[in-house]
Amino acid sequence: MTIKVAILGDTHLTYFKDLPKQMLKIIFDADWVIHVGDYTNIEVLNGLIELKGENFKGVYGNADPSYIREKISSKEIITILDKRIGITHPARGGSSVNTEKRVLDEFKGDRVDIIIFGHTHEPKIHYIDKILLVNPGKGYLEKAYFGPSTTMIILKINGIIQGDIKHIKS
Repeated sequence: MTIKVAILGDTHLTYFKDLPKQMLKIIFDADWVIHVGDYTNIEVLNGLIELKGENFKGVYGNADPSYIREKISSKEIITILDKRIGITHPARGGSSVNTEKRVLDEFKGDRVDIIIFGHTHEPKIHYIDKILLVNPGKGYLEKAYFGPSTTMIILKINGIIQGDIKHIKS
């Protein structure tokens, strides 16, 4: 059995309908959806919950208002097919320079196999000390920009973990 997990974050949107169509198709086809925060509007969070129900997990980010922070936490640990997955933004934000160190510290002692985080807008999939670090990157489309492209990550879990960065164009 293979479980497909769609991971996104840093969507910074006002309306759920503004999620890129290609991203929505991936979300719809996934078994699980994880959002690492910075929805910036409750409509985006509610749309994901409505779409995936119990198979949605999310945390709030540093750009999320209090009404989102009241609905979800800043840190979650879930298990999918015996893989322990830590999820955070981190909620306190700050410089993106030491984000990986901060999220590793956040889950120190929690015995996780995977840490999924956001904030930097830079997609990454790599191991540090036998822990797979996953950052889905930036989850919104821009017409004119000089920063990173819009991305999300698909994890396939079936005893082993395979990750793929998906570049979103529409």
